[in-house]
Amino acid sequence: MMRIVLVLAAVAAACASERIEYRYRNPLSDRAKDEVDHTLPDGTRVVYRDKPAVAADRFGSSEIAAPTGNDAVSGVGATDGGSALELRIEHADGTIELRAFTPAQVIAHLQNAIRNREYPPFYAQMLTTDARKEWDARGGEPAFAAWMDEQRSTVMEFLNRTSYGMFSSDVITRATGPKTIELQLTPQLYGQFKFDAIEFERQQGGMKLRALR
Repeated sequence: MMRIVLVLAAVAAACASERIEYRYRNPLSDRAKDEVDHTLPDGTRVVYRDKPAVAADRFGSSEIAAPTGNDAVSGVGATDGGSALELRIEHADGTIELRAFTPAQVIAHLQNAIRNREYPPFYAQMLTTDARKEWDARGGEPAFAAWMDEQRSTVMEFLNRTSYGMFSSDVITRATGPKTIELQLTPQLYGQFKFDAIEFERQQGGMKLRALR
């Protein structure tokens, strides 16, 4: 009997000491596929969950109050240990609002636009004023969408490599002006990709895509 009591006590102690940390996957990042359950060195179990799906199960959602007080707005955001930062908001009337404050977030939006061929919101909201003027002169959003579809594989390869290498020595990040940033692959990667640099500019309170070259 004493042995059984000791065993049960040990099991209870083990259960009491187990720590589980729940995190939401980031649906706007290709890294989401790497966000799988695992155990940290200190024994903490990290469990990832998808947010409740909206829009044909493509994105996670959260309910926030609409500015007008008339509608509900569902949004998608990335979390970094705090409250959700709403990067994509799907309004009740079907319109989509995109937000980006860093180059990585612009890249995630572009990857999503290419992956789902959802170009109108990106074209209207994520291009700088000058970039959109240049595309308007070439045929506007239909021309932009056609070019992205034609360059789909090469653009995605470059964006994926840049995204994963952004915080390593494979990508050089430099400020090219007071409000402009450039991400460029290092020389040892030249020739492996059709594109080697992507430029951004801060406009209207957010980060926008300036050029891809």
